[in-house]
Amino acid sequence: MLFGCFTGAAELLAAVREARARHLPIHDVFTPYPVHGLAEALGDRPSRLGWVTLAGGLAGLVGAASLQVWCAVIDWPINVGGKPANSALAFLPISFEATILVGGLATAGAFFWRSRLGPLGGPEPPAPGMPGMSEIRGATDDMLVLALLVGDTVEGTEGDGEAARTLLLRAGAREIREVAA
Repeated sequence: MLFGCFTGAAELLAAVREARARHLPIHDVFTPYPVHGLAEALGDRPSRLGWVTLAGGLAGLVGAASLQVWCAVIDWPINVGGKPANSALAFLPISFEATILVGGLATAGAFFWRSRLGPLGGPEPPAPGMPGMSEIRGATDDMLVLALLVGDTVEGTEGDGEAARTLLLRAGAREIREVAA
């Protein structure tokens, strides 16, 4: 495995794009902060978290409106000054707040569930089971790290180690480490 350490996001993005263009297998990328455009450069699918937020918001809206209509019109109708019991304007604030609340909770819950985070999960190293990651000083503090799978143990990458090293140097890697997988 070959680790290329970068100090800037532009250099990292250039290295990722070049590695994908040369069909070098990218194991992972480690950054201390979100890098705009990294998901597209890696070829990741777009997030479906927005759809979860929409579904949660719609569920909150329907639930709040249904509860208010049931309480005010069906279960306990009260004639207050001759006003209609099913006034939509009276239901608007609570419906809006429930939409925001349930949408936000659904988003947070889906994120924690998908990321396998939560109060019962213990702390994990930034790269569990990845040899050599703990040896790279500042790997997730102030450096951006690109991990490439190269070597004799990875099928189809025999002899690509030197090409990957050259690619990382040309892209502006500050440090390159090779660790046996």
